[in-house]
This record gives sequence, C-alpha cells and structure tokens, in this order.
Amino acid sequence: MPRTDRFRLADLPRTTAFRMTVLFGALTVTVVLLALGVVYWRAGVFLTRRLDETLVREAAEFLRASVPEQATHIDSLVDSDRRGHWRAALLAPDGRHLAGDLASVPKELQALDGGIHALPQGPAPTPERHHAARGLARRLADGRILVLTVRTNEVHEVRELILRAMAAGLVGGVILALAGGVALSVGTLRRIEAIHRASATIMAGDLSQRLPVRGSGDDFDKLAAIVNAMLAKIEGLIGDMKVAGDNIAHDLRTPLTRLRTRLEGALRRGGDIEAHRAAMEDAIGDADQILATFRALLRIAEVEDGRRRAAFAPVDPGPLALAAADLYEPLAAAKDLTFTTDIRPTAPIIGDADLLFEALGNLLDNAIKFTPSGGTVTLALRQEAGQAPEMIVRDTGPGITPAQRDMMFRRFTRGDHARHTPGNGLGLSLVAAVVQLHGFRLAVEDGQPGCAMRVTLGDAQG
Repeated sequence: MPRTDRFRLADLPRTTAFRMTVLFGALTVTVVLLALGVVYWRAGVFLTRRLDETLVREAAEFLRASVPEQATHIDSLVDSDRRGHWRAALLAPDGRHLAGDLASVPKELQALDGGIHALPQGPAPTPERHHAARGLARRLADGRILVLTVRTNEVHEVRELILRAMAAGLVGGVILALAGGVALSVGTLRRIEAIHRASATIMAGDLSQRLPVRGSGDDFDKLAAIVNAMLAKIEGLIGDMKVAGDNIAHDLRTPLTRLRTRLEGALRRGGDIEAHRAAMEDAIGDADQILATFRALLRIAEVEDGRRRAAFAPVDPGPLALAAADLYEPLAAAKDLTFTTDIRPTAPIIGDADLLFEALGNLLDNAIKFTPSGGTVTLALRQEAGQAPEMIVRDTGPGITPAQRDMMFRRFTRGDHARHTPGNGLGLSLVAAVVQLHGFRLAVEDGQPGCAMRVTLGDAQG
C-alpha cells in the first residue's frame, strides 16, 4: 500500500485554511484598528470642542453678573470644583489679584484676545501640578482681566481608554485569528488525512473503498461525493470488463472448440473434396459467428467512446420510426406476427440518426425474435404536452422478470428463454450505450403480456 503521511502540527502553517484565516484575521484587526483610530481622533476633537464651549459659556455667565458679583462668581467657580479642573482669576488693570486661584496670566494667554488657547503645561506654578489645559483671557471694558482655564484630563482619559481598547483588540484579534487558523487547519488536515488513507487503499487495488463523507454538506463532502460517484462508475466498468471477459471466454470457447474439432476431424478423415468443402463451410460459419461477436463489441466500444457527440444534429423521430417500421414489418410477417404502428408527429431531437436507427432496430429485432407466432409487435412514437418525445416498442412475448431487468443490458447477458435463440447477448448492450450517449432514458416495463421498452428522447420541453 502507498505510504500515507501522518498529521503533524508543523503542517498547520502551510495549510490554506490557516493562511486564509490569518489573512482575514489580519484584515479584521486592521479594520478594527482603523475604526478605533477614527474614534480616538473624533473623540478628542469632540471633547475638546465641548471644553471650549464650556469655557465660552462660563465667560458669558461671568459677564452677565454685576460688577460687584463678578469676583464672587470667580471664587465660587474655583471653590465648587472639588476635582480641581477649573483654574480662574480676576485681575485688576495693573495686574493685582482680585479673585480666583491664579496669581497671573499664563504666558499662552497674555495676548488677552478672548480666544481659546491650549496650555500644554497647564496654569500651575509648580511642575508637580502641571496638567494640560484649555483657557482664555480677555480684558474687560473697565480694564480688568478675566482668566479662565479648564484641565483636559477627561479628554486624555477617554483617549487612553480608546488606546487600551485598541491594544486589547489587537492582541485579542491576533489570538483569535491564530486560534481559528489552528482549529480550521486541524480539521482540514484530518479530513485530508482520511481522504489520503482512503485513496491509498483505492490505489492499492480495493475499488470498493470510498472517500469518507461526514454528511455536513461542506466542500469536502461535495468533492468526496463526486469522487465516490466516479469510483462507483469505475468499479462498475471494471466489473463489467471482468464479466465481459469471462463471458467472451465462455461464448467463444464453444465456437472455437467446434471449429477446431471440425477442422481436426476433416484432417483425420481425409475423404473427397466435397467432404472437405463442407467442413470448411462449417468452419467459416463458426469463424463468422466469432467475428460477429467481436464486431458487436467494437461497435459498443465505439458508441461508448463519446466522440460521436460532435456529429449530433437535429433529428426528426417520425421519419426514423417509419423507416424502421418499413424494414422490420416484413420480418414480423414472415414469422406470422402482427406488426402495428402508432407514429405521431413530435418535436425534433438532437442526436445521431444512424445510431438511433440502429438502437431502434435492435429493439424491434429482439421483440420479433422472442414473440411467438400469432403474437403482436407494436412501435409507437408520441409526445405529450410539455413532455419529451417517447418511443415505445411493445411485444406479447414471454416478458422480462424484474430480477432480469437490472442485468439485461450487460454484455453477453441472455435470459433463460433466449438460451436456444441465435444471438450473442450484445444487442441490448448496444441500445443502452446509444441511449446513454444521447443522455436519453431507457425503461423496461411489463407489457401484460410481454414487455415494453420505453425510450424517452430528451428532457421535458419548456
């Protein structure tokens, strides 16, 4: 038996399933990171804008307060902020501190333009309390200076949270991609290993072996079903070849033995020319029977080859059936049989007219051959609405038992009633080969009495 490789973990990275999973995992992680990056950027912009709006709103509330209440407003803003986000100051025109917790104007706000500016180091005077902030400073109508700043801790906290999510998503995505790739690859390798083992058994000569099918309907099951159907066909063909070989040996042994006996007898007896002529004529008859068998086998092989499909053309079944009826009606009459026809117009079909005529001739020949004198042979051609044309050959002979119907189309197969009838058991094999070549359907039915052979010439008409 051919050597089969065992499953190895080192094979995982080379499997298509692993590579595709890692690829899609990397694409997924990239998309997630891009999405989180956009969220990171937009969140910072949104929260910064909200802080700026808060600064503008707080400055507007300060301006709406009366001059005596403005200092109180600043002190209240700073004192109520327990988290220490707000820093503010109200300074006199000469810079003297009036209210708030800032002693001077931060250098980033000394333009006193009322616009919002970033304070990267914050407004704190000592390094240990430095925090990035946003702030504004403006000179009031009476010359005083208003300074408002708010820390941007919340913006940085949200951004840090998003960065952590990005890192977690990256790590988790990589882990999931690798785990998924390993899981899919292990399953794929095990399926391939099972297929490999079955294939090795088949290559060793066991054609009854089939590729394993789980029944899940996945790609492996579909492929296995196709290969198994092909193996069944090959096994059947090889079986037919074996049976055909045995039948050929059996069927040719008798005429060859008879031929040799006659020639040997003529040689030993001597005698006159007429005796030798009679022996040679009998020998020629035996040789002709052998050659007829081989011609029939070659004809079936030619039909089964399939190359004649290239010559398929539209065929009208009506004239073909009428021609067959004209040819075989005299043969039926010579055997004292009634030959009837029921040939109706049908749609054209695609096929080889010569092969179809030959197949129909074999069916009619069989029907006439096995129908006793006084019986009836009927040839019918019809087409129901929306259906494919049908050609039916019916007789009132001994019929075919259900047990024989599965074997009657095999080469050299002959029923019990045909043992003493001339023939080689290849006629119906040729009919089956022609029907299969055209993709038609052949059915054997009980004629009550006799047998009916129904050939459906194509698929249902649209």
